Amino acid sequence: MNRLSIKMALSVVTTAADDPYDWRFRRVKDFGFKSHLLTQMKQRFPDAVLRDLDRSFIDEAIIPTYSRAIEAGRPTLELVRTKLLGVRIGYERLILPQKSDGKPGWCISLVEGRFFISPMRDAKTDITDDNIIQLLIEGQTTKEIAEALHLSPRTIEHRIDKLKSRFEAKNLVHLVAKLVASQVGRKEKESS
Repeated sequence: MNRLSIKMALSVVTTAADDPYDWRFRRVKDFGFKSHLLTQMKQRFPDAVLRDLDRSFIDEAIIPTYSRAIEAGRPTLELVRTKLLGVRIGYERLILPQKSDGKPGWCISLVEGRFFISPMRDAKTDITDDNIIQLLIEGQTTKEIAEALHLSPRTIEHRIDKLKSRFEAKNLVHLVAKLVASQVGRKEKESS
C-alpha cells in the first residue's frame, strides 16, 4: 500500500449477498491529499452497506460496473465521470473480483483520482467541461487531456475555445487564471 500515490484510494466491496444493495463498502486506504470536499464526502460516504449510501451514485457508478466485473470474473478498468453529493468527480477505477469458481465474495477497487471539483456557479458546464477545467488547472496539455478523457485533441480544443468565450478569456493562460479565481473566490464566500 505504500506504493499508492496520493491520488489513489483502495477499497473492498463485499459482494456475497444476492441483492447488490446488501453489498458492503469498506475503505482500505483513502486518498493521500487533503481537501475540504474529500473530507465532506468521507463523512457522507462511510463504510456501510450500499443501500445506506447515496442511491444515485450507487445506481450509476457502483452496482452496474461491479456486477459486470463479477459476471465476467475478470478485472475491469474504466474511466468514471459522475457526480457524488453535488461534486463532479472523475477517476480511473480497476475492479478486481475475487477468483472463485462461483460468485466472488468480494471485489477490490483501486481508484486513481483525475478531478474532484465543485460545480461553478458562474457558468453552466457539463462533466466533460469540468474534466477539462480540472486538467487545465493541473497543467495538462490538450493532447494529455484528450488521452485522459478518451476524446480527440480537436474536440478538446473546440471545448476549450467555448470555455474561453464563455469566461471571456483572451487566451488559455487567462482562462485558467479565471477558472482558478472563480473557484477561490467562491470558496472564500462559502467560508464567511
